[in-house]
Amino acid sequence: MRTMRTVRTMARILLGAAVALAVVLPTAGGDGETYRLHNGWKVTPAGKHETTGDMLLGCALAPDGRTLALTSAGYSDHALYLVDVASGRVRQSLPLERSWNGLAWSPDGETIYVSGGASPRVAVFSRGSAGFERARELLLPDLTVDPKKETDKGQAYVSGLALGPDGKTLYVANIATDAVYALDPRSGAIKARRRLETGARPYCVRVAPDGSAVYVTEWALSAVAALDPATLETSRTLATGRHPNDIQFEPGKSPARMFVSCGNDDTVTVLELPGGRVKEQIRVSLTANAPAGTTPNALALSGDGTALYVANADNNAVAVVDISRPGSSRVRGFIPTGWYPTAVAVSPDSKRLFIGSGKGLGTRPNPVAQLPISPVAALGFEYIGKMLAGLISTVDVSDDARLASYTRQVLGNTPYADSIVERPARAPRTGTNAIPSRVGDPSPIKYVLYIIKENRTYDQVFGDFKDAAGKPRGNGDPNLTLFGEEVTPNHHELARQYVLLDNIYCSGEVSADGHPWSTGAYVTDITSRTWPVQYSGKGPQPLTERVSVPPAGYIWDLCARMGLSYRSYGEYVHAPGPDSPPEPLTSIDGATGLRGHASAAWQRAKAAARRDPELAAAFIAELREFERNGSLPRFMIMSLGENHTKGTRPGAFTPRACVASNDVALGRIVEACSRSKFWSEMAIFVIEDDAQNGPDHVDAHRTTALVISPYARRRHLDSTFYTTVSILRTIELILGLQPMSQYDAAATPMYLSFGARGEATPYGALAARIDLTTINPPDAYGARASAALDFSDYDRLTVEDEDTLNRALWHSIKGADVPYPAPVRRGLFAKSGRSLLASKPANADDDDDRRGK
Repeated sequence: MRTMRTVRTMARILLGAAVALAVVLPTAGGDGETYRLHNGWKVTPAGKHETTGDMLLGCALAPDGRTLALTSAGYSDHALYLVDVASGRVRQSLPLERSWNGLAWSPDGETIYVSGGASPRVAVFSRGSAGFERARELLLPDLTVDPKKETDKGQAYVSGLALGPDGKTLYVANIATDAVYALDPRSGAIKARRRLETGARPYCVRVAPDGSAVYVTEWALSAVAALDPATLETSRTLATGRHPNDIQFEPGKSPARMFVSCGNDDTVTVLELPGGRVKEQIRVSLTANAPAGTTPNALALSGDGTALYVANADNNAVAVVDISRPGSSRVRGFIPTGWYPTAVAVSPDSKRLFIGSGKGLGTRPNPVAQLPISPVAALGFEYIGKMLAGLISTVDVSDDARLASYTRQVLGNTPYADSIVERPARAPRTGTNAIPSRVGDPSPIKYVLYIIKENRTYDQVFGDFKDAAGKPRGNGDPNLTLFGEEVTPNHHELARQYVLLDNIYCSGEVSADGHPWSTGAYVTDITSRTWPVQYSGKGPQPLTERVSVPPAGYIWDLCARMGLSYRSYGEYVHAPGPDSPPEPLTSIDGATGLRGHASAAWQRAKAAARRDPELAAAFIAELREFERNGSLPRFMIMSLGENHTKGTRPGAFTPRACVASNDVALGRIVEACSRSKFWSEMAIFVIEDDAQNGPDHVDAHRTTALVISPYARRRHLDSTFYTTVSILRTIELILGLQPMSQYDAAATPMYLSFGARGEATPYGALAARIDLTTINPPDAYGARASAALDFSDYDRLTVEDEDTLNRALWHSIKGADVPYPAPVRRGLFAKSGRSLLASKPANADDDDDRRGK
C-alpha cells in the first residue's frame, strides 16, 4: 500500500507545486479503476457509472422493467433519479426538498411515490408528456418538521413505502414516532394508523406478493413485524439478526422465502412464509472469521430466484449468493462497488446489476481557480459535505467467469485479513516493543488515558512546529496555522519531547460519526444514513442508543467483558451533574456500558459550564484519590473539548483563548499523571474526534494527535500512515482486547511511536502565553453568524455551521482580508498511473458573503 507521503510526492511532481492537491474525479473511470479512500481502503467500482447526489437509498424498478428509480437523500440536494435500464443512463432528475428510503411505483407505472424523510409528506410524481413531474403530495397531519413549535405533533421522519398489489393502499412508516400508516394513495386519507413498540424504528416496508401481510423491519428490535393489511395490527413478530434494514421475497414459490439483510450482524436472515420460521442465516462478510464491519443493507433477487445480491456497505462490495437450494445457500463471490453501496437492483433479464453507492468515490473535486495551488489564497472550493457524491453503476453479470476476478479485486481492496486479528501485520518480534505483538501478550503499560478533543487539523495547530533547535520539523504549513505554539505551548512541547505524528487522519467526517469511530471503530447503518441529513440542515437524526451502538459495543464494553476497570470523564455522558458536590470518586450514568462508570465531579463541572482547566482539576482530584486507594481504572476516556471554541460570538471567550485554555488543561493533566505513582505503567493518547474540514495542506482529515508515555519514543517524528482506529487498535493490544471491527483489526498499530524501555521523566506543564479571559468584541469578524450557532454541546452544529465557525476562526486570527484556504484532498491515482487530479477551475469563492456583518 502506498504511504500518504508517497502519494504526496507523486502529486507534487504532477502539479509542479509545493503541496499536494488531493481530489477524486467527479465521475468514475473505466471498469475496475482504483480509487484510494482517506481511511486507507480502496474501491475499484465495476461497470459503467453515472454520478448523482450522495446517499442513494430508495431503489425500485418500474413494473414494465424499463426504468429504475432511485432517491438520493444525503447532504447534497435531494433528488429522484430515473435510470434507463437498457443503457444505464440517468434520463431524468427531479428535485426533492427532503427524502429518504421510501420509493414505490403504482401498478401501471404511471405514478411514483417518494417518502419525505424529515418532512411530514409523501411526494407524488406522475408521468407527463415530457416525462415524470411533481403532481401533488400526501400529508401526514399528525407529524411536523419541528415538534418544538407544533407541540401536539410528532417528529416527521418518513421512511419506508409500499403499495398493496391492487394499488389502492399505500403503506408508510415514520421512523421517528415508530408509526405505520395505511393511506388512500389518491386522496391521502388515512385508512389506518398503528404505533409499534416504542423505539422500534420501522424502516423498510414491503407487502407480501399475495397481499396477505405488510412486513416492516424494526431496526432497533432485531425483528420484522407482520401487520394485518387492513388494520395494521401486528399478527406476529419474526426474529431476525440485528439491524434489519431491507426485505426481498422469493418469486413464484409457496411456501416462499423472505430474505432480510441485517446490518449489525453481517448476515441475511432467511425466513419461510407465512409461518416465519428461520430457514438459515447467510453470512456475507469477506472472510470466515471477520469481526463486524461488512454492513449488508440492500437486497435484490434475480428474476429466476436463484441469485441474491447483497450490498455490503462497509466492504464496498456486493455479495453474490447462490440461493437455488433452500437451506443451503452459499456466497459465490463479490463485485466491487463505489464507496458505501446502499442500493441494488437487477434488470428483468437478470443480465445486469444496478448498484447505488452512497458516497461515490469518496469526495468530488474542490478545484481552485488556477494551479499551482496557493495554500494561503486558494479560492473557489466547496465544503466537505458538499463534496460527497453518489454513484450508479451498471454491471454485466451474465458472465460468471468475471466473478472470480471481481472477487480478487474486492479482497485486494481491503487491508483486513483473518490472520491479523490476533497478530497485526508487520508486528515486531515479541518483547521488542511496549505494544504487544499479539492480542493477550503482556505489556509493561497497565493504565491508559484516552483523550478525545474537538475538530482541529494538523496544520491549524502544528503547521508551525519546530524542534528543540528551532528548525522546522514535520510536514506542516505555517501559513495555515491558527493556534500555533504561542496558543498551544503544551501541545508543542509534548510533541517535541515525545512523538510528533504528522500523518494521522480522523476516520470520521463529522462529530456524528467521529465519536463512534473514536470509541467503537464502526458507525452503524442508521447513523451513516442520517448524519448527512442532519448536517445539511434537513432534519434531526432519529437515533436512540439501541440503534446507535456498534455491533461489538464500545471500547469500554470490551473492558467490561474482560473484567477491566474503566471510567469516563464526559465521553458519552449526557446526564446532568449532581446538585451538591459529589463525594470522592462518586459515579453517575452515561451510555449503557458506562452506567456507574462516569465521573460525577467532572459532569457537575461540565453542567456548570466550567472551562477545561476546571474539568482537569476534577480529574486530577480523582487521580490523587486513586493514588490513595491504589485503584486507578485500567482504561479512562475523556472528552476535553473547549478547543471547539464558540467562534466569535460576542461576549464569549475568543477562539485563541478557548484553545489556549484547552492546552493548559492538557498540560496539567499530563503533569499530574507523570508525577503520580502510576506513571511508570501508563500511556496517554490524544486525538480529535474529527477534523471538520479546517485548513490543512495535505488532507482535510489530517489531525493532531499525541502519544505520551514513559515507553513512547523521545524526540521522535513518526510519519507512518495512521487513522483514529490505529489508536484504538494500539489501546486494545495494550489492554489485551480483541478488535471491535474489521477497521481497527486492519489498522496499523503505533509500534513506531513506542519502544521497549521506559523513561519515566515527569512533565512540567507550561503556563499560558496569552490571556485566557479575552472576550470577543461585538464587532468581531463573523460575530452575528457565530451568535446564531448552537454551542450548548460540542456536536450540535451542522456542517454549514461548522463551515461558518471555521471561517470565523480563520478571519478573526488571520485578518478579514486574508482569503480562507481550500480544504485539500490527498492525491489519488488509478492503477494505470492516470492522475485523478481535477484540471478545470471553479468560480472564485466570495468570502465577503460569509462575514456575518
